[in-house]
Order: sequence, then C-alpha cells, then structure tokens
Amino acid sequence: MEETKTSRAWLLDFGEGLQAAVGHHEMWQIIISPTLFHIPCTPPYCNNVLIFQGNILPVLDIPILLGREPTSVTSNKIIGIAVYQDDPNHPIHYGCFHLATMPQNIYVSDDEACELSAQQRHWKALALSSFSLNDVAIPIINLAYLFAAEFHNNL
Repeated sequence: MEETKTSRAWLLDFGEGLQAAVGHHEMWQIIISPTLFHIPCTPPYCNNVLIFQGNILPVLDIPILLGREPTSVTSNKIIGIAVYQDDPNHPIHYGCFHLATMPQNIYVSDDEACELSAQQRHWKALALSSFSLNDVAIPIINLAYLFAAEFHNNL
C-alpha cells in the first residue's frame, strides 16, 4: 500500500473570494498595519512598497492583479512577506502581498489534488498545482513566477 504524502501549507485569503496557498516554508512573516509607501506611475496592483530590515519590498494586490476592480482601502492592513528562489543556486528573494485575513496553517495531502475550475482560469499562469479544500479548488502559487519580471512584462 502506498503512503499518502501530506505537506504543511499556508492558506492565504486575498479578499473578494480569492484564496490560494503557499508552502509552509514560503511564508516568512506577517505584519499588521505596516507603513506602506505609494509609488507613483506604477501599475495599480503593485503601487506600494514596504521597507523592511533595510529592504524595499514590492507589495502585490492580488485581486487587482487578477483583473478585479480596486476597492476602498480597509483599516485591517495585513501584509504577508513571502520568500522564494528563482533558482536553487541563487539567493532568497522577498515579496509581499495584501491579505484580507491572517493566513491559516493547513495540511494538504496528495489525495486532495484537483484541477482548477473554469472560473479560476485567472490563476492558471501562477499555479504550480491545486487541491480541494471544502469542495473549492485552491491554487498553490508559484512565488518565483509571481514576482518575476517575465510574468509582469506579459500583463
């Protein structure tokens, strides 16, 4: 009998019904109510940066990135800081995104793998794979591609 592999992950809620997951090791930190700096003449999905430990980090607004209309800014500002590598031989990079709620620690098994629905086609370019959680397909984000110039040049 084959053993089912289970992995820890973080379930991210970006608001507007958009959820995705990242590997447990890919969420580095959560910051509540940080000071963000607006950068003029930048795309609306990435017009804020966070200065953290001497680094200037881009902050992505995933709903806007995926084609949703901008909404009013809420007072509940939660920023997730993710870590990723574009190549195992390269240094770690950091990137941020706005979150609607605190990330949830979850366990995902290979048995829960599924396809994204037609309504989730906006995730296809960013998803490494997906799994079913409460009968909803949850994409697993490819962070290296999400923060890559190649992805943003194709928008």
